[in-house]
Amino acid sequence: MMRFLFILLFPIFAYSQTIKVCKIDITGNKKTHPKIILRELTFRAGDTLNISDLKNKFQSSKDNLLNTSLFNFAEIDSTNLQGDSVTIKINVVERWYLWPIPIFEQASRNFNTWFYEKDFDKINYGFFLAQANFRGRNELLRMIVRRGYREQYGFAYSVPGLGKKQQIGAEVKFLYYRQHKVSYNTVENKPVYFSTDFYNYKNLSASANITYRPAIYNWQNFEISYNEQYITDTLFKVNPSFIWKNKINTNYFSISYVFTRDKRNANYYPLTGYYTSFLISKTGLGILKNEIDFFTINLKFSKYVNIHKRFYYSVAAQTEYSNIKNYSTLFTHAFGYKYFTKGMELYLIDGNGFGLLNNSFRYELIKKKTINFKKIKAEKFTKFHFAFYLSLNADAGYVVNQMNVNMPHSNEFLYGYGAGIDFVTYYDIVFRFEYSINKFGEKGLFLHFNAPF
Repeated sequence: MMRFLFILLFPIFAYSQTIKVCKIDITGNKKTHPKIILRELTFRAGDTLNISDLKNKFQSSKDNLLNTSLFNFAEIDSTNLQGDSVTIKINVVERWYLWPIPIFEQASRNFNTWFYEKDFDKINYGFFLAQANFRGRNELLRMIVRRGYREQYGFAYSVPGLGKKQQIGAEVKFLYYRQHKVSYNTVENKPVYFSTDFYNYKNLSASANITYRPAIYNWQNFEISYNEQYITDTLFKVNPSFIWKNKINTNYFSISYVFTRDKRNANYYPLTGYYTSFLISKTGLGILKNEIDFFTINLKFSKYVNIHKRFYYSVAAQTEYSNIKNYSTLFTHAFGYKYFTKGMELYLIDGNGFGLLNNSFRYELIKKKTINFKKIKAEKFTKFHFAFYLSLNADAGYVVNQMNVNMPHSNEFLYGYGAGIDFVTYYDIVFRFEYSINKFGEKGLFLHFNAPF
């Protein structure tokens, strides 16, 4: 495609280093409003561009379109050359946007704890409805009814592009949880459970946030939320520190600010580019009586490099700290949920915060392939793409514990390493199969459903 572009532009190259975009034609957007697509482009109609920059601008615009999760494929090319002006043609293949999905899933903190610890009674079931690209404007409407181990009922609606410049986004969300069986404490880096016929834990939350996106790659997010936490008297007796300072229930407001700059080529499985974010949040605003009171800061930076042809390297550093002083089962999670070092998926280490460094060398074992299923009539599923990557991984981490609780393996250096194979396909689906060895020499095969970091 880019060779065709060069041949097309070569006759004018000797006379001019620039070319003017006279028009942008968009096809394939049966539902998506054109302004949603134009917002992601690194050029506009009327722009004068350097010919040497066209390849990069086309590729970055294509990456931006795919990162919206609205399209399975996007192609950008030039047509209708007239003197030093050119028409840019964009063709997209839209995704399927309405997802009425039955829920049947494991309910542990990750798949590996559910499998290795044989927590087979932790099953959720129910129904999830998502209407993506609502009204063709990239709005997202979600509803959930989940039963089983952790009951959940919720509603969320987000609008990402308000105003003429599409720089403002908004979201409102309501969630209600309740559980009979609860992980009420951490002993020897393992969760300890409590269960009765009653709902021992309930949580209601409502939030509203505003997103400001002045440039393609920069986001600022402001959120305010209200929460209610409640436990039964029987759960309180076995762990008075479950919520906060010997409380059986609490309600509080919180506020947060997040700045994000994302220049990764693909947000669901990045290979090139970088990502950085800064978060500061305040839990408890002093509005309600005896509110919880602490702040949290999180910093993250990741870099992705194409070393040579099919070889890639990525590194990510992240640190988080909370000034919470008293141990709380709900509010002092560090490693064992979303974050951990390789081979320590089964460990639960609570603390005030953590530092984490991830490294990964990846080799493109099978290059990205696209298969056409001719017998399938629906265009949204006709073209299927996939790729396989071989990875070598090494992590280092540290959990900070400044609270009044003994937590094994906090305040000590942690590490893990191993190898894996990653399967990446359309609709942002990622499967990672990893064989890892941790600091203690423990070995295991672990399965994950997202990018490494």
